[in-house]
Formats: sequence, C-alpha cells, structure tokens
Amino acid sequence: MSKASMALVSALLMLSTSPGSGQDNQIGADAYAAACAVCHGSDGKGGGEFAGVLTVQPPDLTTLQARNEGVFPYLDVFHVVDGRTTLRAHGTSAMPIWGDTFKQQIGDYAGPFGAELLVRARITALVDYIESMQE
Repeated sequence: MSKASMALVSALLMLSTSPGSGQDNQIGADAYAAACAVCHGSDGKGGGEFAGVLTVQPPDLTTLQARNEGVFPYLDVFHVVDGRTTLRAHGTSAMPIWGDTFKQQIGDYAGPFGAELLVRARITALVDYIESMQE
C-alpha cells in the first residue's frame, strides 16, 4: 500500500473510532444521509421517503440500545451494514450491502487491502454515528 493510502486509512480510522463522538463525525453523518436516511429517516426513526413503499417498516434506529438492555449492539449493526447479516425487511440482502457499495466507490486506488481498510473505516464511522443517535 502506498504512503498516501496509509495516510488516508490512518486519518479515516482516527476520525471514526472514537465511540460517542458521532455528533462530530462528519464521515458517519454523510454516510448516513447518503445510505440510510431515505428509508430510516434523517432522524433515524424509520420515516424516510421510501418507508411507505417498503413491505416492512424500517426500524427506529434511535432505540437500538434501549431494545438491547441498554447496550448498543455495535457488532450486530456493523454486520447488518456490511452485509454479513440480512434482515427480512431487506429481502435477500438488498439493504443494499453497503460494504460492497463503499468498496466499489473507493475502487482500486488504495490497493487490494487498502480498499478493505477504507470500507471498514467508513462503516465504523457510520455505526458510530448511529450509536450517537440513541435516545
């Protein structure tokens, strides 16, 4: 991996791995607005523009922690975003799988392993942002 790729990966990881800092997490906020808000709503409560046309109502993302005995299910959310866990509402795995989408957006400029690190950093930023939305 080139020095530029390493610097980018380091910067993304530093920006996205501090739990509880989701409100200051522009990468996560931007990823949420682009990938999640259309179904889950900008407030995370499940009332996005497409919610009415889905066969299953998108869940309220602001209550994930409350529905999990007060603990935010970080790894579970990460797995849903990256496509390892599928949800009935998303059909087969058509949430879509944001890990694949993010990887396509990054392309090969970061090298074969750098792209994976950048995707994981972006998903981490997104999950951190969702964690910051908890009521």
